[in-house]
Amino acid sequence: MDPVNEQNTDMNIELFKMTLKEYLKLDEEIKTICKCLKERREKIEALNSTLLAFLNKNEINQVQLEGAYQGQELVPAKTQKTKSPGANSILDIVKLKLADKPELLNEITQEIEGLRETVEVEKIKISKVRAAKVAVKKPKKATLAEESAMSTALLLGTSNQ
Repeated sequence: MDPVNEQNTDMNIELFKMTLKEYLKLDEEIKTICKCLKERREKIEALNSTLLAFLNKNEINQVQLEGAYQGQELVPAKTQKTKSPGANSILDIVKLKLADKPELLNEITQEIEGLRETVEVEKIKISKVRAAKVAVKKPKKATLAEESAMSTALLLGTSNQ
């Protein structure tokens, strides 16, 4: 290898090492932040339940806030969320309704399958190194007759091998 290519390789290796080090550092930071965020969401959910229970028990409709929240109020709010049916649920209904028309059902199913898109995403993944499994041979289990013969030989002090 000529000196220029060797120098480029060394620079590429150093760049790779620096990039990997930064990647691993950021990965750790993200894990820590996500853990903290999860803890805070759980805590705010518990505090929300406590505040709602107090407001409902005491029939309070609003609380005027002060300090950094001056001009704002705390109010209990009820909302209704509508969850859309999943693709499998819709397909099950279609299959049920068109059970007596198998040709149409098959045509619709094929068209739906044709609409599916597969997207390949390539990312770096950190995973634990798995040790190769080494097959351990278990000793052959002796039959009752063999065990009896061995125990007799041991008792009599003779070798039966």
